[in-house]
Amino acid sequence: MFKLIVIIVYSLVLGGCASSSDLSEMSKNNAKAGRYYESIGQPQAAQREYKAAAKHQKQSEEGETILLDILWSLLTGK
Repeated sequence: MFKLIVIIVYSLVLGGCASSSDLSEMSKNNAKAGRYYESIGQPQAAQREYKAAAKHQKQSEEGETILLDILWSLLTGK
């Protein structure tokens, strides 16, 4: 049992510990920043933010991230 816990914790550390909700929040913040940059006439900065938002949204929907969320909730009880 101890080896299983060590393997799970090790995989969380190597895979990154950003949860899907964290990534979704980052995506929303990037989209909001993109809209702001558009409103002040900075289309290149807005495009970078929109690309980052799309990247974070895609990462939040990946099966690996969801699996890490499930494993983390099982380990921590949250």
